[in-house]
Amino acid sequence: MDRALRVTLPESLSEVAGAVLMDLLGPFEVEGGPVSGGAERCVTLVFYPTAGTVPDKTELLAALPPGSVDPADVAVETREVSRDWVEGWRDHFRPIEIGRVRIRPPWEPAGGAVDVVINPGLGFGTGLHPTTRGTLQLLQLRKSHGSVVDAGTGSSILAVAAAKLGWRPIEAFDNDPLALLSARENVEANGVQCVVRIHETDVSGAPDAWFAGATVLANMTLEPVVALVRKLAAAAATVPGAVVAAGVADNGIAAAGGADVADPPRRLVVSGILSGAQECELLQVARECGFAPGRRMYEAEWVSLELMPAKARSRRAGRSSTGASKG
Repeated sequence: MDRALRVTLPESLSEVAGAVLMDLLGPFEVEGGPVSGGAERCVTLVFYPTAGTVPDKTELLAALPPGSVDPADVAVETREVSRDWVEGWRDHFRPIEIGRVRIRPPWEPAGGAVDVVINPGLGFGTGLHPTTRGTLQLLQLRKSHGSVVDAGTGSSILAVAAAKLGWRPIEAFDNDPLALLSARENVEANGVQCVVRIHETDVSGAPDAWFAGATVLANMTLEPVVALVRKLAAAAATVPGAVVAAGVADNGIAAAGGADVADPPRRLVVSGILSGAQECELLQVARECGFAPGRRMYEAEWVSLELMPAKARSRRAGRSSTGASKG
């Protein structure tokens, strides 16, 4: 017998809850529920988690965006089921194409312009989540060159895709030991360990020098994204010419260093943000910290967006105006 974790909640909340909980528990099936007494229709998300990974209701609610779900509207139960859940779990993971990038699990054959292999066993980013897709789409809208920092790398899906698209070097970090295990495995499986350096740290511990002139990918939740934006603004306000020593990644390769910490990142590609109130809060912080919004992409309840250093945008605009006057 296997175990099924059944999460029942209003249908209007199911898309956000399913997308978030999939990162925690893996893929799920959806069962419809009856409509009674004029109440909103409920649905049940059925997960088949691995042994030792069945959270209780409190843990599930803590994983969801704050304020997105009323605890009274959610019911959680665990049942024993007769099912070969491993094969059913694999059925959910098929190759997915995002621009030039084709993401596939290891049991699917290679193909596509940019082939990225991700083992979804630990559920730290598989390409199925709207925020991952949005980040990859925005990343590919600009020419692939220069360094990348992947903040909260999870499975390293974004770092691996960036490496295969031509960005380098790439610093990827996370403070979750299980995520780091997944990240290292996927980096090695894709043969990009000479390009992608994996580090165990959080936003506050990431050296400022990594971000100078880099494209920064931040597919996280609102709080760490805001912390990152504030950190970059503080680094840009330091004395020009200050240098941060190079560090050493866990694969023994010297990390990027020796850059002027006053140099801003080239751009931020931010996701993991709910459209609406969270989006407005982030944009307010970004403007206060000297970043201007660029392109945005919306999918379901989520928004992925660019943040550009305002001074850099002004310099580019000035150069364009000067060039036009000379014509």
